[in-house]
Amino acid sequence: MSSINGLTQRALLSRAIKYLAGIAILSIIFVLIDFLIDIRPKNVFASYHFTIKDNELTFDSPVWLQQDNLTILLIKRSTKLNQQLTKTPKVLQDRDSHSSRQPDYAKNLLRSKDQAYFVSYAFGTDFNCPLELKEDQTLKEICGSARYDFAGRAVSGNNQFQNLSIPDYTFNQDFSRLTIFID
Repeated sequence: MSSINGLTQRALLSRAIKYLAGIAILSIIFVLIDFLIDIRPKNVFASYHFTIKDNELTFDSPVWLQQDNLTILLIKRSTKLNQQLTKTPKVLQDRDSHSSRQPDYAKNLLRSKDQAYFVSYAFGTDFNCPLELKEDQTLKEICGSARYDFAGRAVSGNNQFQNLSIPDYTFNQDFSRLTIFID
């Protein structure tokens, strides 16, 4: 009887190990499928909302807005700066933004929906690094030589690169709320 119990215990142990191995394999498959397929609703993270306080923005000074993994560059431009940008003496790589990523409403010299506000992603197009403000009122990619004016147009240099990417965005009536739409 002990040999029968021994076989029974061995068979039970073998069966339990097989069940546990099956559960482990199914768990791994579930995790892989969950990782590969995003089953969240489409409207989750379809847009980002930034609240802009009056004291945050001064004319002709860039502001970096960040939410989660999205960083946006916002510049409130003065009339004087807009006039300089339309008559820009600098040599630009793509002045009319023909080869740049932007919505149709930004296909103008100031590359914006509203002349007073410039909005772009806060990363350069050469090495895709963050931007910083330089003394000569240009934006420079921190890990490369790419430079941009306050309309996000690439300034000529040793390398060719595109203008800054413009997201699909909208402001509310009083420009206190910026909404970025993600494709």
